[in-house]
Amino acid sequence: MTNSIKHKLISFVLFNILWLSAVAGRDSYILLTGALVLAQVVYSVWVARVRLRLILQLFAVGLLLEAIATATGAIDFSGGLFPLWLAVLWLGFASMAPVALDWLAKTPWLAALLGAISGPFSYWVGLNLEAGNSESLLQMVITYALVWSLFMLFFCRALKAKAGERLVL
Repeated sequence: MTNSIKHKLISFVLFNILWLSAVAGRDSYILLTGALVLAQVVYSVWVARVRLRLILQLFAVGLLLEAIATATGAIDFSGGLFPLWLAVLWLGFASMAPVALDWLAKTPWLAALLGAISGPFSYWVGLNLEAGNSESLLQMVITYALVWSLFMLFFCRALKAKAGERLVL
């Protein structure tokens, strides 16, 4: 197994454990979720050699898109308008994606399509774990399909950017 595949596998598995802790445990598991996100960031930066600036850019854009989606009323999260566990989860994704999903940067259309499918699915699972409520499943699916398509397009652009290059949505 090459180092690249090993890094992808470790990062992906770690994020999925983090996701479960954040979404199923929410505030009750916030310390575990925080420790897992710290491990994800440390692994991505020091082992897989991802630039911290890239992680922070992805994190900021993810939070912005999430704030827009929640403002539309697509979903109402347990724990407030924008609970801490959700922000921590975004930091975990922003740390995992450049390691485990870097192969998508070459095909932005595929990244956007996978985001449009997997994003809403993840939120649907979260709704079933009572992490939030949605008055309209259709609105939630459409909103998060758009959010995740946009995020994945930004992700592809960010991965192709040179160090220090200014990124815009």
